Amino acid sequence: MNTKERIVEAAIELFYEVPYGEVSLLQISKNAKVSNGIIYKYFKNKEELFKYLLEMISERVEKKLENISGESIEEKLKSYIYLNIEITQEERKLIKIFREGQYKFIDYEKRIKKAYLKKLEEIFERKLNEFEVMYILGSIRFINISYHSRNMKYDVDFLVKSLFNGFTDTCTRDLEKIYNSNLYKRIILNKDNLKHTFIEKGEEFFGSYEYHDVKIKDITKRVDCSIGMFYTYFQSKEEFLIEIVEKLKKEILFLIKDNYIEELDINELHIMYLYIFIEFYKSGSYKYKLLRNVEFINFDVYIDFLNKIERLYIDTLEKNGLSISENRIISNILLGVQHYMGIEIFFTEEIKDINKLLESMSYLFENGIKKLD
Repeated sequence: MNTKERIVEAAIELFYEVPYGEVSLLQISKNAKVSNGIIYKYFKNKEELFKYLLEMISERVEKKLENISGESIEEKLKSYIYLNIEITQEERKLIKIFREGQYKFIDYEKRIKKAYLKKLEEIFERKLNEFEVMYILGSIRFINISYHSRNMKYDVDFLVKSLFNGFTDTCTRDLEKIYNSNLYKRIILNKDNLKHTFIEKGEEFFGSYEYHDVKIKDITKRVDCSIGMFYTYFQSKEEFLIEIVEKLKKEILFLIKDNYIEELDINELHIMYLYIFIEFYKSGSYKYKLLRNVEFINFDVYIDFLNKIERLYIDTLEKNGLSISENRIISNILLGVQHYMGIEIFFTEEIKDINKLLESMSYLFENGIKKLD
């Protein structure tokens, strides 16, 4: 490898293993076995080098998607999904790096989405509206990462069947019923204690700034107490972050449990859940970012949350008579829509009409993509 290639390979290894904020150009130069000054011949700073990696994976995804095969729409969509599985396996390090950069440098998320969309519209031989894209692409991208993260395989045929034909028996006819219903969120009874005050201030800090940039002294200043007091409750910054994330995890899992209404059919229930998540994150979109970024700080915490929320969603689907593995796929379709809904509402800000979003998703959950004109 030439010098630039050695630098890039060293950067890939470090950014894969360590969160963005904790990687330095000095570390990269040491791993690449080049002098620190040499890096500046190719990259003016760490951000430019990181964006170079985002550019690499974007180009590789675009190139991979050129290999779609098949005669029918269904066959082409299956090929599209298998190619996504392949690129995730072949480029697992760059994919993880891209996932961390997804919100930091939103233009790259827009670019890769554009590449995915271009091929989807070639498959369907028509323009897809923003809600169709969220339904198909959100599901495929989320399921791909969700299963890959846990070393699991899924039934591509069943996924395509569900996307094409839908998976609920009815469509939600009355959104006002959802908007006007009583939706519950648990609160901590003893929230005035000092430990909880730390957690509340830390939640906003970690959601608003990079993990590496958050200093304990900044938190203690906000709480108006000593650094020593902080360490009576938390052994380290990472332990502090994990406690914050555990609180958020509980809030979200309780939102799902406490607002489960047995009388609602599957479609009504999951449209209500989409609405609940919109309202929950509306009060602080940093919470969404914080939960997302914990994957790169403590992977086990992320997987635990993924398993628990998936399990709750599977439980809501029991009445449809499908197997657990089939309901796991449907659960991940629903979670994928929720995940990319969050990106499009709170980060790219490309979706403004919430009513239209919920109406469209309700229709797609019942009818799938195939029946749309």
